[in-house]
Amino acid sequence: MDLRTYQTRVVDFLAARQRAFAIAPAGSGKTIMAASAVSRVVKAGMRVGWLANTRDQVDQGIAAIQTVEGPLGVEFDFWCAAAQPDLSHLDVLVIDECHHLPAESWHSTFGTAHVGCRVFGFSATPWSDPARDALLVELFGGRENFVEVSMNEVRDSGHLAQGQVIFHDLEVPDMFRAEIEARAAPEIKRRCAFMRNIVLPPHATWGVDEEHRRRVTWQVTQEVVQENAARNSAAVFIARSEAEKGLSVLVLVASIEHGESIAERIGPHARMVHSKSRSRKRDVAAFRAGEFRVMVATSLADEGLDVPVASVLVLLSGGRSPTKIIQRAGRVMRPYAGKTHGTVHDFLDRGAPLAYSQAKSRQKTYRSLGYDVSTFSHLLP
Repeated sequence: MDLRTYQTRVVDFLAARQRAFAIAPAGSGKTIMAASAVSRVVKAGMRVGWLANTRDQVDQGIAAIQTVEGPLGVEFDFWCAAAQPDLSHLDVLVIDECHHLPAESWHSTFGTAHVGCRVFGFSATPWSDPARDALLVELFGGRENFVEVSMNEVRDSGHLAQGQVIFHDLEVPDMFRAEIEARAAPEIKRRCAFMRNIVLPPHATWGVDEEHRRRVTWQVTQEVVQENAARNSAAVFIARSEAEKGLSVLVLVASIEHGESIAERIGPHARMVHSKSRSRKRDVAAFRAGEFRVMVATSLADEGLDVPVASVLVLLSGGRSPTKIIQRAGRVMRPYAGKTHGTVHDFLDRGAPLAYSQAKSRQKTYRSLGYDVSTFSHLLP
């Protein structure tokens, strides 16, 4: 297999080290780089393990290994991390979505690998907070064992679509504030009365009352935003219009119930797909094949969902996490025949203060990725 220039650079880097971590954006071909690095270092009789977060990622790893040449007599094992396999027999270990490694369950599984095992880690979004980041660096023997592929490298090589983001401005500022406060107040009062006697640790910088106020207010904000009729109607209109143009559309929602409602309103173009669905794998394959144009999905699209046919994302699940935004937007930036750009439709949510604050954070993340960000106002002047 002919590797792209940046892929060759990464494979050379990995093959020269006992432990190494590659940071590369969605669409860069992480599984191909991993498989190619494995083929460089294995010898007959070795055991190779591939650890991933989801079954879809495991399937992608199996497919990648089948595309590269290597010596005969090498044995491969592929697992989801939830299975917590014993890794003590391995000579080489690949960890996909390796940013999960500091988590207790992943870390304990990783601890079963013997000291001499060669380890290659991959992630588009490795960094989260200082403590987890420090542990990740320690596990891979220092920052000198990390190699990074920039989004510009992938884009300039013609293997990543140009991103554009349209924020839809549907409400006047704070129009839902009073409703959110009124709906939240009884639950805040109940929780605070119940928890009043809790003794906080000496280092605590927050009060019990304040912590409950924040949590309940955010929960109610999510409910109000999800119920926003104008927002839902705009999402349905966008998805239906783009599908009628022959484009494949991914709609991301926060709950199955909300997604089913949106899919039903979009009509025959749409199917709701989620991790609990028995037909999930079949539906994803049908979407890739163009058998239907709109896939409404929950968090299964956060990692490992490979649907390069999708060129439009309608984001109803919001949030502020840069990691999730990079992953979600990346679903529609992957290369595909005839695709020149990927479009994200997001919502400004100006009517709900907390949701608006998160939308502003997402704007910063999109711009940091080099996407063209604009706002479309649906309000009359």
